[in-house]
Amino acid sequence: MAASLRRAWRREPALRVIDCVFSLHCPYDSFVVPRLDRFEREHPEIRTVGDLQDLIATYPSPHRFVVETLDYKDEARAATLSAVVDWVVTISGRGPSSTQLSNLQKWATAAYPADHAALRIGGFGLASFQYLRMLFGANTTKPDVHVRQYVASCLGHSVSDIEALQLLEYAALEVGLLLRDLDTTIWEDSARRTGKERG
Repeated sequence: MAASLRRAWRREPALRVIDCVFSLHCPYDSFVVPRLDRFEREHPEIRTVGDLQDLIATYPSPHRFVVETLDYKDEARAATLSAVVDWVVTISGRGPSSTQLSNLQKWATAAYPADHAALRIGGFGLASFQYLRMLFGANTTKPDVHVRQYVASCLGHSVSDIEALQLLEYAALEVGLLLRDLDTTIWEDSARRTGKERG
């Protein structure tokens, strides 16, 4: 597994949420990772998602926060990040950081893909929801463009997001692989070979 992805699973919860929101449709190694590394260096005190929520609130708007701390001018992405942070805090709570992380890990394991539909957060669909679950330890996959293309190439026809997810779940179970590892292998092979690092 690539070093950047190995590190993704171990970053502080606040960084994992930024990773999730910024990685969709953006090159991971060249765009997302440098911004995460810079934020980590400049804001070592921001560990929990609650810390991140508090930091965002010190700026005039989520957009200003994203521009000034993550060097990215995209109001829609900033709005998505703010909404996701606000929602994740309802899961993590505001207790000790170890308890917050435990709450997020329990959520990630217990959640279902269909749960994403109730959120209605713009720019945060099924693939993002699933990637967030993966970042907090769930053994699942995210039906991004790489996963859909992989499943379609195996079947000889295109599939929906849910079909891709369900078929990979079945395949991983049949061959005894962790689904998260299979997802990572597909992503590394497809994204790095094509230069399109996220779907």
